[in-house]
Amino acid sequence: MGASANERDVRLDLLRSVAMFAVVAVHAVPYLGTVCGADVTEGLAKLFLLCDPVFFALSGYFAIRPLKRTLRDYYLGKFVNVVAPIIVYSVVAYAFAARFGYLGALGLAGDAPSTVSLGGYLAFASSIVSGAWWFVPVLMPMLLGAPFLFVMLEALSDSQLKLLVKLVTALSLWGIACDLVASLSAFGVTWAADLSSTLLHLMPARMEPLFGYPLFFCMGYALRRLGSAVTGEARNHALLIGLLFWVGDALLAQFGFERSNPSHLWVFSTMGAFVLATGVRVRGSLATRFIEWTSRRSYSIYLFQAAAVVLVFGRVDLADFDGIALVFLWLAATFASYALSWCAASVLDTVLLNPIQRWLSRVFGIAGARQVSTKAN
Repeated sequence: MGASANERDVRLDLLRSVAMFAVVAVHAVPYLGTVCGADVTEGLAKLFLLCDPVFFALSGYFAIRPLKRTLRDYYLGKFVNVVAPIIVYSVVAYAFAARFGYLGALGLAGDAPSTVSLGGYLAFASSIVSGAWWFVPVLMPMLLGAPFLFVMLEALSDSQLKLLVKLVTALSLWGIACDLVASLSAFGVTWAADLSSTLLHLMPARMEPLFGYPLFFCMGYALRRLGSAVTGEARNHALLIGLLFWVGDALLAQFGFERSNPSHLWVFSTMGAFVLATGVRVRGSLATRFIEWTSRRSYSIYLFQAAAVVLVFGRVDLADFDGIALVFLWLAATFASYALSWCAASVLDTVLLNPIQRWLSRVFGIAGARQVSTKAN
């Protein structure tokens, strides 16, 4: 389904880039408000939120591989490519927020909106890492364990791995069923939530350690190893089921039905996203280079996008619009937020982050530095 560790697969680059746009859209959805008198933000947000399991799966797809260097160099490489951008761009973001008076809006300024201090920076960094940049601290433990996960998963035969996939699939379907039972309580069935809780205690809809986002991380390995076996009619079925469950998850959220977090439906939708991506054919060297450039900077785009959304939508007044006009204006502002993030990443990666990463690699004595998309590696 994909390329080797040293090759770039433009189809996965495209999937990563589209998913990154979905991240921007998720953070832009609250600004949409009501359309023709209806608040559709809950369902729309969940529609875009498929980007989260897709990114975890992409991360596992590339990270759960045999070590080609020492464990020391692997961990130092993760520091250079994952932690260093957080440090560099949090300093940049803090300086920008202090300079233009945004610290007050974040509740971090005290009585001096533009005062810069070590304590102020640490408070800012703590706030943003646990908030807008939550993905990174959740992903880091998985990256630390990836070399060992590879050894464990690689010890399974193809038939054993397929059996494990079937078991996880069955548990996900069981989880969906229990969530639907729990949702009956919203329609006056008072005992539904207790029934669902009892069923899940007797037969959990998960297995250790394959639950939550680590499940999608390991799913990336399974997709890489077994993806070539999904062909023909099986691909069509996986794509159709993934699409139906993706839309169904958003509709359930919109109408207030119970959903696990992360949703069990995402297991099937993520599979469908990979099947769809690997069926795409990108033609033309210019398009390929642009997609690769964008994909390589997806991590930095992620670090900039929350601020970009605030900046763009802070200058767009949507209150006077409704219907199609509102939707088009919201889409334009969302694309502008993505474009602003893309430009910031393209410039600052080149002139600031990449030189720092190369310098750190020389200091640590590890092989050549390059900016890597953490959401895939």
